[in-house]
Amino acid sequence: MIAPKKITLTIDGKLCEGEAGQTILEIARTNGVVIPTLCYMKNLTPWGGCRLCIVEIEGSPKIVPSCTTPAQEGSKVNTKTDRLVGLRKATLELLFSERNHFCPMCQLNKGDCGLQHQGLAHGITGIRYPYLYPAMPVDVTAKYFGMDQNRCILCTRCVRTCDEQEGVHTLDVAKRGIKNQVVVDMNGTFGESTTCTQCGACVANCPTGTLFDKANAFRGQLVSCQQVLTTCTECSVGCGLKVFTKESRVVSVWGDPDSLVNKGHLCVKGRYQTWAEPRERIITPLIKGKPATWKEALAAIRKASDAAKKTERALLVAPRVTNETAQTIAKLAGKIGRIASYVGSNEAAFVAKPEYSANAMVKLPDADAIIIIGGQPSRDNGVVAATIRTTVRKRGAKLFIFLAPTTNLDQYANVSAPTPSQDESFWNDVAAKLAGVQRPAVVCGPDVTTADGKAVLARITKILADRSPLMVGVPVSANAMSLACSGIVPVENVGAWLAEKPVKFLHIVASDAPDGGARLLEDSAVAAQLKQAGCVVVQASYKSALTDAATVVLPAAIWCEKTGTVTNFEGRQLPVRSVLAVAGEAREDGTILESVFA
Repeated sequence: MIAPKKITLTIDGKLCEGEAGQTILEIARTNGVVIPTLCYMKNLTPWGGCRLCIVEIEGSPKIVPSCTTPAQEGSKVNTKTDRLVGLRKATLELLFSERNHFCPMCQLNKGDCGLQHQGLAHGITGIRYPYLYPAMPVDVTAKYFGMDQNRCILCTRCVRTCDEQEGVHTLDVAKRGIKNQVVVDMNGTFGESTTCTQCGACVANCPTGTLFDKANAFRGQLVSCQQVLTTCTECSVGCGLKVFTKESRVVSVWGDPDSLVNKGHLCVKGRYQTWAEPRERIITPLIKGKPATWKEALAAIRKASDAAKKTERALLVAPRVTNETAQTIAKLAGKIGRIASYVGSNEAAFVAKPEYSANAMVKLPDADAIIIIGGQPSRDNGVVAATIRTTVRKRGAKLFIFLAPTTNLDQYANVSAPTPSQDESFWNDVAAKLAGVQRPAVVCGPDVTTADGKAVLARITKILADRSPLMVGVPVSANAMSLACSGIVPVENVGAWLAEKPVKFLHIVASDAPDGGARLLEDSAVAAQLKQAGCVVVQASYKSALTDAATVVLPAAIWCEKTGTVTNFEGRQLPVRSVLAVAGEAREDGTILESVFA
């Protein structure tokens, strides 16, 4: 690999070093020179629309935007001349006058608004131009966020984010002149949209209050919040989170831009479903539905446990607990007859013998063909789906989808076969479309373990035999592979597992599963087994049909109250940090288990 050519230039009298191909703005920032921006954002294609980053280059009469202008060896750049400052002030005043920017009524007032910040930084105390007061629409039809066109400055950061990071291109710019505005699905609404994934990346990247989260409205300025970096445990990807908190509550959740897993991007699960969904929290122990003390609850549990033989005791664990809790569970083998984690359909065999996909999220964007077998990343692993979409749409990779229901990825697929044909002509066509591919990636979901999935994988392996494809296995369950490594057996047919031997004492660790473990009751055999068990203990964070059926309920800490680590599908051990103090009398999963089985 050839090292980039080094270049030097002078910016505001300071000798700055960079690489050939970098823009003036990139080199300036690398060397600590501040140039104001609004439409620019790292990791998005520069647009040059706001004209705040304009600079002068000695020897040229033109004023150019530094975010789109390549730096030249030996050039001399000025960023703070009187002419530039005057033009920036005029631009900002025009932006303030064009729409209806009533700052006191905006939740981003006093610290979070990029436009307001630049106005203050440039000493603007009044507007010389007449306000236009246009009639602009407000769209609050999306579940988690809204869009107020009155606050829009047409920086297109949301449009580029939607296109380049989430890969769906829901947003675009339409109309002309004063009517120019960001539109959803060619002039629709978020509520009607068939393309929006509700990932909220557009909200996080909006520099004004145009796009705003409904759940955090007026909870406090982000600049005044405490920020903690932790890891999402909603699926096996393990995205980095930047959590904003104030007054003992979550104000907002963004992606961690320095995470090698998601690079700041999140799906709807990580950005919103972790905190913006209303759920009834359990914060005190319950015995047969009535509040109790921890002492009373533990006494009732020990009495029931002592009345059962070791072989009659069983422990079921949600595969979203931390590695440290998994280690605690592994030590309980001498006190409990059977221990297992309950996983999704066809997932038991998929995670039983873990094969981690090292650096998959770094390597996947480099693929020139992506073959999905037996997985639904759009539903289960949103950031993986976004990576696939952008790799296909923006980098021209081919896409093949087998053994998966139709999703928003299929419209980009060269081949989409929910039920693949066994006919040789079909596979000859697949082979022909894969001809010339040099960097294929095979992304497998749990259904690859079925007979049909194994047959498709064998076909693809044969076609790509001479090209060493990147193999990526992505489970649905968050930490199931790590639990399997700890010796905790994964089971998907819980009803059959419980029926293997009589169970008089059943302890279920639902942890902070959003449904409170209720999905276990979708299997009628499980519901029947619970009725037969003498004592059912459920440790969970949220009230559900499962906790209603329990003999004893123990309150568990949620994702933002936990401390420890999880291991993602790449094999990365990722930190889970406490963001808030544990609510009420809830305790962390491992602590609860140690108390119960002490």
